[in-house]
Amino acid sequence: MRRVIETDLIYQNGFQLLKIKVQGTMTGAVVGAGMEALNVYEEYAAGVPVLWDLREADLSQYTTAEMEITNQLLQHHPGRRNVKSASLVPDRGAMLLARLWEVYGVDRFPLQRRAFLKLEDAMEWLTSDAGA
Repeated sequence: MRRVIETDLIYQNGFQLLKIKVQGTMTGAVVGAGMEALNVYEEYAAGVPVLWDLREADLSQYTTAEMEITNQLLQHHPGRRNVKSASLVPDRGAMLLARLWEVYGVDRFPLQRRAFLKLEDAMEWLTSDAGA
């Protein structure tokens, strides 16, 4: 059985970021488990950007109710406010869901969220200066 969540700390062009790869069905609980997995990195609490690699995840169950669960979990991580979080998705259909996630609840939990189809584009955005 393969692992549902894999994490890694990446250094690129003088920047640090955390990568989390999700496989299997994505739900608010899985996102919560991912946040717990990232908690082992002191960089996570310090607010380094995160790349969520969702190219092998089943996003069909990730509804607005699941997004609400995710936002509630994020409230327990105040160091993550105004931090960049990129989602790498497999196709344009998943991109629509990811675009909804970009704006869902950001009035309550400010976070810079963007979705990408290409790893290079996601990495470029994550490693660019804050506020870009």
